[in-house]
Amino acid sequence: MKRWLQVAAALIVVVLAVGVYRAKSDAARTEAEVRRLNGEIAEREARIRELRAHIAEQESPARIEQLNEQRLGHVVGSESAALPEGEIARRLPPPQPQEQKARE
Repeated sequence: MKRWLQVAAALIVVVLAVGVYRAKSDAARTEAEVRRLNGEIAEREARIRELRAHIAEQESPARIEQLNEQRLGHVVGSESAALPEGEIARRLPPPQPQEQKARE
């Protein structure tokens, strides 16, 4: 009986040792996967920053004005882009007195 208890105890020790080894190797694999994913996250965040900078550059007023001039031939603030005084008067409604606005 004592011999069986010793064999059972030795078997339990071996099973526990194998379990600890597997747990440590699983933990090491998981840790490596976490490091890989953190690296991937850092790369993607860097790419997002690059893309946001590119978008800001593409949307800059100076670039839009340059494209406007190149593609449409309009220069911001140029006389050719301004409406003649008669055209402004035609497009805008005449001013109304303050009393009439208050009634409406």
